[in-house]
Amino acid sequence: MEPLSPDLFWLSATAIMTMLLWVPHISWLILQEGLIPALMDRNHVMQVKPEWAKRAQKAHTNATDNLAAFGILVLVAHLVGIDPAATGQLAMYYFVLRALHFAVYTLGLPVIRTVLYLGAIGVEIAIALQFLG
Repeated sequence: MEPLSPDLFWLSATAIMTMLLWVPHISWLILQEGLIPALMDRNHVMQVKPEWAKRAQKAHTNATDNLAAFGILVLVAHLVGIDPAATGQLAMYYFVLRALHFAVYTLGLPVIRTVLYLGAIGVEIAIALQFLG
């Protein structure tokens, strides 16, 4: 098996990170309500009580919502032959910005959160400009 190109590596790393961002708020819900009640909550009526856990849940939703556009842009850049190292560098910036966004959102720092979010959007635009420009 060949190693992943940098662009696909960082896309994969971002997808894996996004998949794991549920852990803090769901873990807290299990601690708060107990394992069985938390697992039986099929209609999502239970809510985590601490504000940080609510923000972590919203940050996870935000990351999930933005993953599709990021993934499509990286894959299109890869498929049309854009330099994988250049796209990989941008994808690494996206990964770091999204990781920081999650942490800052969870901590409740709104201005910094917005700057990090806009930075990630800027990276997506830069990736798109590689093949649209």
